[in-house]
Amino acid sequence: MSIVLPPRTEVTWAKVEDGFYVGSSGGEFRGYIDEDPSGLFVASNMFSRVIGEFAALSDAMRAVDTAHEQSGVHGEVN
Repeated sequence: MSIVLPPRTEVTWAKVEDGFYVGSSGGEFRGYIDEDPSGLFVASNMFSRVIGEFAALSDAMRAVDTAHEQSGVHGEVN
């Protein structure tokens, strides 16, 4: 028996307002990033749980994507 995984879908990031970004893929919400007053980017998963703080927006985006992939798409990262 073999398992066929769907191809990885590109994440789309929308800048909702200054310092606030929302990520989605295939119509599914992945998480969001909020820039705090100190300039750090706070990444949160699809359940609004903080993943981490990052100096670069690109690192925060990668963290949201990775957390979503590790969650099994519809579950939460433990």
